[in-house]
Amino acid sequence: MSIATAIAIERLLDEPPPGLRFAVRDYVQAARTALALDNAAISAAMMFAQPLIKAWHDDWRFAYTVGLILGIKFTTEGFFTADIITHLTDEYALEALSEGEAHALLLFHWVQPQQLFVSFRNALLNVAMDADELLPIQAQVQPGSLHVLVVDGDHATCKHYWNLIEFIAAGTRVHACQTANAALDYVREQNDAGTFINLVLFELDAAHNGPGPIGANPPGTVAQQIHAVAANAGGFDLPAQISAMYGEGAQVPIDFRFRPLVALISHAGNAIIDAAIQNGQMQPDGSTRDCDVVLQKPIALHGMRALLDCCDL
Repeated sequence: MSIATAIAIERLLDEPPPGLRFAVRDYVQAARTALALDNAAISAAMMFAQPLIKAWHDDWRFAYTVGLILGIKFTTEGFFTADIITHLTDEYALEALSEGEAHALLLFHWVQPQQLFVSFRNALLNVAMDADELLPIQAQVQPGSLHVLVVDGDHATCKHYWNLIEFIAAGTRVHACQTANAALDYVREQNDAGTFINLVLFELDAAHNGPGPIGANPPGTVAQQIHAVAANAGGFDLPAQISAMYGEGAQVPIDFRFRPLVALISHAGNAIIDAAIQNGQMQPDGSTRDCDVVLQKPIALHGMRALLDCCDL
């Protein structure tokens, strides 16, 4: 998330100074360490900082610091503006930071802030996918803290994902299902037990009207059927039903920390992305039809690492 934030800020500036990406990365990482921040705070910081960086492009550091303060307050109880001065940097006066906060709150769009947070998390995830040369191999998560659901009819794929996840984030709890119904039952069971899932990795069932399990179709068959699948909501029933579990009237808390990151990893990933763009179904944050991210199989090591890092809120 530190690297993704750095790249995102660099992209917001018309003329980024040399070395900006690494300066931002180091500052965000210093904040994470000094203030013991999680990914939720880092995502929320960018949510508040984006309009400030555009407005105060001559001082990205001040703009991001103000966004960071608001992001921490959005995700954490008991944080005060002065804590930034005490634990991170004393280069800005308390009065200046407070005035920056007041201005930022005027710029912020308070319509569905929970969903807006998820959009910024997704946007940072998609940025991280392009930063493979800068990402360390191991994810910055506590051992055993993640819970991943794999939904794919191909047992070899499930095993491959398990090996990647164990290599990147040892001790992660991984459960595999071969059908959408089994996956939905598992999600409900885990929600009822309070052991919420952080990440769902699934493959579309291109023959969703047939008996075959998800992911059972060979790549050639998927490619031939992709246009029909992309136009038919039936192929996206799984993410839609998972999303509905966290909507109004849901039994689980309606909070971004409880909704899993849903990643479609498909042999037809690139075709699905193209179809979503052409049909106007691709959102600016890279999500589409209740999928937070769409990726082409096979997923690379850095892609899995980015997913594991960004799902940990």
